[in-house]
Order: sequence, then structure tokens, then C-alpha cells
Amino acid sequence: MKICFYANLRTITKQATINLNDSGVNTFRQLIGRLLESYPDIRPHLLEKNGDIRPDVPIFINGRNPRLERMYFDISLHQDDVISIFSPIASGKMNVEVMRDPPRDHLE
Repeated sequence: MKICFYANLRTITKQATINLNDSGVNTFRQLIGRLLESYPDIRPHLLEKNGDIRPDVPIFINGRNPRLERMYFDISLHQDDVISIFSPIASGKMNVEVMRDPPRDHLE
């Protein structure tokens, strides 16, 4: 699968994209875990202290927002997927995830 990093995350990872060919990464949860192992400095940019994905971090799997799914941490990933992860954003508008108040799903 291809993981694309944008803005400040490129500085942290020192890469714009990585190709991950790992048979042990089959879910979004496993992907985030692998990214945290490979790039420990990315943790505060992706996760809140309680382990939730920060609501101000846009993430897309094949152009779709996984957080619109009920149990998004357990979404299956495939080797041809493209995951785009953006730096936290700040604006005067609430993200749809916050407005919808999805069930809390923790990485840890």
C-alpha cells in the first residue's frame, strides 16, 4: 500500500510517500501502529493522549474518510490502497467527525 504524507508530516517522516509491503498490516489500526513504530515523533501529530486519532488530522483511504465508518480503526486495508495523511489543520469550522460525535475507538 502507498502512504502519502503532507505538510509537516513530511518533515517528520522525511518522505512524501512510502510503499508498505507488509503482510502484517491488514487494518487501519495495524497501519497506525506500524507508523508509530517507524516514526515515533509522529505520535503527537496523529493521536490525542487517550489514543484517539486527532479530529483535526485529515486522513483518507482511497480518497474516503475512514472516520465516517462506525469502527474505522478496524477497516480492512489492501496492498493497492492509497492512504493520505495530512498535518493537523486549524479552521473556524468543525470537522464532520466531531459534529457527528462518532463512537470512541482507541488505538491502544
